[in-house]
Amino acid sequence: MVELKEQKKESYELIKKLIESKGYKLTTQRERILMEFIENKDEHLNAEKVYNILKTEGIGISTVYRNINLFVDLNILKEFKIDETSYYELKMYAKKPLHIHFICEECETLVDIKDRDIILQYLNINNSIENNYKIQINDVDIMFHGLCNKCAEKKQNHLNSLSLQFKQRN
Repeated sequence: MVELKEQKKESYELIKKLIESKGYKLTTQRERILMEFIENKDEHLNAEKVYNILKTEGIGISTVYRNINLFVDLNILKEFKIDETSYYELKMYAKKPLHIHFICEECETLVDIKDRDIILQYLNINNSIENNYKIQINDVDIMFHGLCNKCAEKKQNHLNSLSLQFKQRN
C-alpha cells in the first residue's frame, strides 16, 4: 500500500473493514481504485478518469466500472450525474452533511461550494424542515447550473462585439 497520511490511512482502514464485513475481499485492483478516490478526495472522478490513471497497471475499464458500482452499493462512493456522465466522490467519512456544486453549462467546470456561511444557512433550512415535517435529513445534494466567470465574460464580450457590429451597420 502507498504511504498514507494519518487521516487517509484511517479512511482506508474503515473502508477496508466495511468491504470485508460485507463479505468482499479488498483485492489489489479494488485497493488501487479505492486509493484513487482517497488520494483525490477533493476531485470529482468519473470511471474513465480512474481507468486512464490505472490502465498502465493492467486494470481494465470493466473492472473499474464493476468496482465503482460495488463501492456505490456499499455507500462508500456517492454518484451524481452531469448530463450523461456519472461522477463519484467518497461518501463515507467525508463529514459533509451538505454538498453543494456548481456546474458551468458552457465549459462544464465543476466547483464545490465550500463557503461556511452559505453552508450554515442551508443547514438552518434543513433543521427547520426536519422540525416542521418531523423527518430526518441524512444528506443533501444541491447542483447549481449557470456560467462560470470566464464563460460569462466570454459571452458578454461576444455580445458586445455583436452590438458594435450592429451599430456600425446602422
